Amino acid sequence: MLNPFVISEINILSIHDTTMLEGLTSLYSEIHQCHKCPNMNREKAFRNTDAVAREMDVFIISEALAPNQLRRSGVNFFQVDGVIGNTGKQLEKFLNLFERTVFPPREITTSSDSIIEKRSDRMISVYNTEIAQCFPGRKDNNQIRNPTKSEMRNCAEMCFIERELEIIRPKLVILMGKKSWSSFYEIILEKTLPQDNLSNRIEEICQQSEIPTECIGDYEFKCLPIQHASGANPRFSQMIKNDTLVRLIKEVLDA
Repeated sequence: MLNPFVISEINILSIHDTTMLEGLTSLYSEIHQCHKCPNMNREKAFRNTDAVAREMDVFIISEALAPNQLRRSGVNFFQVDGVIGNTGKQLEKFLNLFERTVFPPREITTSSDSIIEKRSDRMISVYNTEIAQCFPGRKDNNQIRNPTKSEMRNCAEMCFIERELEIIRPKLVILMGKKSWSSFYEIILEKTLPQDNLSNRIEEICQQSEIPTECIGDYEFKCLPIQHASGANPRFSQMIKNDTLVRLIKEVLDA
């Protein structure tokens, strides 16, 4: 027979899980139906809540939807054929240094009947979202265009990120890449950037031996900018060798 306290704890966890998933499902529905920006690509899959877990404590923010991962599969960093994208593959190397992963907490079957493998038991899945919650489309030369400030402000006015943060309540927010970093501070936090140079800012944080604290409303969180996890970005490969940075992250997550 289970201890009554254990039964009570299980029930509480179940209630928390249900509330979280209901909140995310409602929010994802709003995101899916939002087509406020006329130049954004309208195609986007409904986000899969099976990729979310209550214990997520790392919340990664990118600039905008990529063309072939979440937008088509409903799962961040993974394509509809179940294969991890290039950015996810690089980011995984960094996250594994502090026992986090882009792989979902459970096995997921995509719309093409492909399988996205579940995470290793020793890892905790991370949450990921975007400042601009649509794919911006391509320019005439077929390169992906960056979302405009007006488009990012449209998402900010809907409070999508603030509501995701309130539901997930992570210990650490990671801003991936300079554009995500600058946009989050200027548009979401409505603050001036501490510095213009991302590499210098990361180094300054390591020298001060403390990841900055930010807040939205009454919710406080540690907020860390990192290099974009692109295979074409040599600074990311250099950054993941920074033992001080990894130590600071571990201290936040272990607190």
